[in-house]
Amino acid sequence: MKSIKITTVKKQVEKLIAEASFNLPPDIISAIKHSLAAETSPVAKKILGYILENEQVARKEKLPLCQDCGTVYISLGIGSDVCIEESGRLYRELNDAVASAYSSNYLRKSIVDDPLYGRKNTGTNTPAIVSTSFTGRQGISVEVHLKGGGSENCSYLRMLNPSSGPEAIIEEVKSIVEENVTKCCPPVIIGLGIGSTASGVTSLARKASFRNLDIRNADPRYRQLEQQILSKINSLGIGPQGLGGNTTALACNIEVAPCHMATLPVAVFLGCHSLRRVSAKISPPYTS
Repeated sequence: MKSIKITTVKKQVEKLIAEASFNLPPDIISAIKHSLAAETSPVAKKILGYILENEQVARKEKLPLCQDCGTVYISLGIGSDVCIEESGRLYRELNDAVASAYSSNYLRKSIVDDPLYGRKNTGTNTPAIVSTSFTGRQGISVEVHLKGGGSENCSYLRMLNPSSGPEAIIEEVKSIVEENVTKCCPPVIIGLGIGSTASGVTSLARKASFRNLDIRNADPRYRQLEQQILSKINSLGIGPQGLGGNTTALACNIEVAPCHMATLPVAVFLGCHSLRRVSAKISPPYTS
């Protein structure tokens, strides 16, 4: 087993935050270009063109893709061949990485210290939401997701009757999108979690909303449901920024998990078009 310095992980996270802030993922760019080619509304075409122009400027000038620089989610997958030195300091060091990245890259800091009383800005965009897991693979996988407040506000949990079928879920998503999608800068990515528990399904929905758009659900039934929901949403005519068109959503991603026989948890996360995610692998040989 190899030891990896905690500073190595810290430096990687700091680098990834900057990368995510200034660069739209290639699959998102590809989806927007595809939608632009298929769009029939002149206004919608113009808006999609502006989104692509914004991406180019942000990447070249090292400017945030969005003025809301988001809550930071950090996910570490720790391989069986490594241990992190001084791992008891891991969360503190990761939050130090967030604070440093937001300060050095002039990113807006948006986290308040108490949700109800005072709501004083922490001034560092911390604490981040950190999760760790252990894998059978070598090295450490690092994922960084930045989620803005507008899309975070468009997150919904439903506990459906377990006898509900796919049509009930399609209608539930349709209702949520119709009422809320203009609050989170469409075109959106629909992240849909089905199963687990009330607490677990929201994690599934977040995972789905940040999944690469080129990856479809492996189960053909859920893959078909993804396409059915996407078609239904894009037939609403809401369009980019809510000004009409065929491109209300770029994709619908579904993640599922087993659940109690008396439940059917469903969670919907709407991710804005400026969806910021990036990942990296810390592989041997390990250096500080």
